[in-house]
Amino acid sequence: MRFGKLLAGLAAGVLAIAVISAGVLAQGAPQGNAPAAKPAPRGLQVTLEVKVKNLKAMGGYYLQGPVEVYKIANKNPEVLEPLVKSGETVTIEARASGDLLTIQTLNGQKYEAKPAPASK
Repeated sequence: MRFGKLLAGLAAGVLAIAVISAGVLAQGAPQGNAPAAKPAPRGLQVTLEVKVKNLKAMGGYYLQGPVEVYKIANKNPEVLEPLVKSGETVTIEARASGDLLTIQTLNGQKYEAKPAPASK
């Protein structure tokens, strides 16, 4: 008998906690005039001196550093092809995630990717 009362008391306590928690969570954060926070960019910010190369086996354009090869996440052939042909070393600022770089600036100039052409 005592066990039944104890079990009923515990069940009532758990139910009360669940109801109170649900009410608190349903209220959510207060609605203010605060601007929506942007998600933090992913990856490590890096500055590298590299040469731009193009090889179909490498998936197209890539960057050759003194020691490592990097894939480019945001390719723009109109910007990259002249650099391949010139063979000059360029300075890039990028976000790195493994061996994949998202270029932000190239030789101090803002860099923007060009969308891939639509396949027909």
